[in-house]
Amino acid sequence: MRLHQDIAELAETEFAVRRGVAEPAQLRRLMELAPSELRVVRDLGRSWDRPGAEALREALRPAETLAYVAWDVTRYATGPETIRRTNIYAAFIDTHGAAAADRLRDEVADFRAQLEKRLQSVAAADRERLQRAVALHCAAAWGDYPEPAPERHEEEATADGVSSAVVLFGMLCVVGWLVAYVAIIYRGFADQTYGVPLAALFANLTWEFAYGFLLDPLGDYFHTASIFGFLVDAVIAWQVWKYGAAQFPDSALGRHFRPLFGLFVAVALSVNYHAFIDLADPDGEYTGFGINLMMSILYIKMLEDRGSPAGQSMYIALGKWLGTLCAWIATALTVTTSPQRTWPTSWSDFGRKALGNRSYPLTPLINVMYGWTFLLDAAYCVLLHRRLRAAGMSPWRRF
Repeated sequence: MRLHQDIAELAETEFAVRRGVAEPAQLRRLMELAPSELRVVRDLGRSWDRPGAEALREALRPAETLAYVAWDVTRYATGPETIRRTNIYAAFIDTHGAAAADRLRDEVADFRAQLEKRLQSVAAADRERLQRAVALHCAAAWGDYPEPAPERHEEEATADGVSSAVVLFGMLCVVGWLVAYVAIIYRGFADQTYGVPLAALFANLTWEFAYGFLLDPLGDYFHTASIFGFLVDAVIAWQVWKYGAAQFPDSALGRHFRPLFGLFVAVALSVNYHAFIDLADPDGEYTGFGINLMMSILYIKMLEDRGSPAGQSMYIALGKWLGTLCAWIATALTVTTSPQRTWPTSWSDFGRKALGNRSYPLTPLINVMYGWTFLLDAAYCVLLHRRLRAAGMSPWRRF
């Protein structure tokens, strides 16, 4: 819960920073909260129930802040021509002007003092490892800071709106998924089954409903497109309602399929809605890419469980694969372009910035989820193609 609260507060703090009107207290909170998303990944991937773990966790907080400051100082000195306002050093310059370096040194000294104090409570082996990591990753935080260059900071207007490149790939995402949706519905009626794995269908249906109707409805073209997506998902849900029970003969799920259908929708909607809120995920990045990853895994399982390509086609597989690819590119373009700079300077620069980005809406966790989704979707395309050929079907004539 503390991590979720941190991310929500970070979102509010970043808004002031992006507008260039942050107060000194907000700069302090930016330093404290900037690594919050990384802490979510770290804490989910490690057991904290061993003796001394809580002391280590508390020591890691100032250490992670110092590492984040060091990263941003290095990026300011060696990064691209335009510096994002959420860069910690840039934020201090926007607020304190020529005194920014001295103010940042004062804050860094305070965090170093916190770290040294908390290290006294950490076990010797953990303390030694953490000290080595700090020496390796935090040196730039207490070295010579680069000369302030406020003319390189992004313009305030870039905090509002997105580039036309984002819109283009967002619409290509919609086209890819539209092809997949149409093929799913067509094959569902043709084969008298459903073409989306059940858990993924319930998650996706309720995600589209929450994003399109409950969270800033009609706020932008993404939210508006989600309303259309929900209506298409509703047709697929009707196919599940009509044909689903037959997929589970002689089982309790088959006998009670429709009451359970309603229960599963209610569960998925409540979880999805609160995930948007608790994860401070207004763009649906964590939830959307998480559902997409789950869907990719379950498509492979559905193909194996059915033992046939019923309800499936290459157009579904490729539409999902390309739609997800364009969704990631659109997300990556939001952090590498602006309304004033529509396209990246080069695709290599785009890839480096996108994969190295650490703040919402393109965090390391989102990049990892997308990477696995991309590979699993490619594997599903290969497996489905082989299954269709083995069944004597033309992969490209079967829509």
